[in-house]
Amino acid sequence: MSDDLFARAMPKTPRPHQIEAVARLRAALAEGHKRVCLSLATGAGKTFIASMIVSGALAKGNRVCFTVPTLSLVDQTVRAFLAEGIDRIGVIQGNHPRRDAMAPVQVASVQTLARRDRPAASVVIVDECHQRSEAVRRWMKEAPETVFIGLSATPGRDGMAGEYESLVVGATTRELIDAKVLSSFRTFAAASPDLAGVRTVAGDYHEGQLSQVMSGVRMVADVVTTWLDKGEGRPTLCFAVDRAHARNLQADFEAVGVPCGYVDAHTDDVSRRLIAERFRKGELPVVVNVRCLTTGVDWDVRCIIMARPTKSTMLWVQMVGRGLRTARGKDDCVILDHSDNSLRLGFVSDIAFDLSIGTGSGPWIGVQEGPRCGCGEL
Repeated sequence: MSDDLFARAMPKTPRPHQIEAVARLRAALAEGHKRVCLSLATGAGKTFIASMIVSGALAKGNRVCFTVPTLSLVDQTVRAFLAEGIDRIGVIQGNHPRRDAMAPVQVASVQTLARRDRPAASVVIVDECHQRSEAVRRWMKEAPETVFIGLSATPGRDGMAGEYESLVVGATTRELIDAKVLSSFRTFAAASPDLAGVRTVAGDYHEGQLSQVMSGVRMVADVVTTWLDKGEGRPTLCFAVDRAHARNLQADFEAVGVPCGYVDAHTDDVSRRLIAERFRKGELPVVVNVRCLTTGVDWDVRCIIMARPTKSTMLWVQMVGRGLRTARGKDDCVILDHSDNSLRLGFVSDIAFDLSIGTGSGPWIGVQEGPRCGCGEL
């Protein structure tokens, strides 16, 4: 792979919330904490803030390892770091052409870390640290003097309080909407699914039973008719329960003449890039996905179809966050909620996460009281 694939953009100027987030992180580290989770709302510019942290560590002569949970984020991170003038980067992932064990910055997939020797690093930055990684957890346990900085928009996973000793809130969704860094949103509650007979497994709805409910003829048809009525033809991401449900939704959209893309965990990288490009050009007004477009996606999404009920506040926030990035000509994001998630879990602008440090009870998720700020309507 040639370096031409990592074309450099002009370095960005940090926004006030990004400068403040790094300052808060430094204050926590100055207090002696070596396991710090930095919470940043989706769209806060997490990778750019990471580049600021990396640059600061390099200036002090530290070696840095940046871990990512999925292979697709490896090259994306390398491009982002190069754009900010971070030149000496090695990659720990398969037979990647940027392998360079001597580089002071290493970008590593957690899958590869589980099988290889760890790089020498004084600072380890764990991207999407709400996703459990046994390789990272072992590293944290066996390297007590190494500084670990977790990055997440949703630090609410069970067990995080045992891994991180301090939570730094860099920027919340509500703050960034108020500052117009993120888009405001309007929520429309559509037909409510009857989930009374759906069991709960591992804290969320049983997927097979949930799919049966959401794949009913009335529910699928309501998704399409509601989008035609309320979606305004906006570029739309639709979140489905499983592949069968997603294919049903795709077929119903196409039956009424709406081109609809489909992405799941088995969609290869080339196909994903082609779908993303067709979405960008407006050739695919709607893309239905299953569990794979919740992180690391910077598409210009202006409507979210929520056809995937969940009890997970983390998943809810991540899904809605795909539509909150600002863009030229974008006034707001329309959320078509066919899941009752808004009623069950609350507006994403009101949700806060807390590691419950020191309680030994694990993280909890709360809803901040206060006005809706006109961010949603039911």
